Amino acid sequence: MAILIHTNSFEEQTFLENLLKKMQVSFERKDIEQKVSVSIEEMESIRTGLEQANKGELKDSESVHQKAKLLCSR
Repeated sequence: MAILIHTNSFEEQTFLENLLKKMQVSFERKDIEQKVSVSIEEMESIRTGLEQANKGELKDSESVHQKAKLLCSR
């Protein structure tokens, strides 16, 4: 089992580490900075999706899967 906690400062991280040690809870510390590069086309697609979401134009995954099956069966 795992729990992932993102802290906002070094002080928060130190506090949590000390608390877990005091409680004798084993933990693993990882310093991760993940950056993602996206193309202009991908960014436009993301913006379009966010605009649609803000307008309430989302579709549930079931209807998307049904439409994909229909398109693939042609």
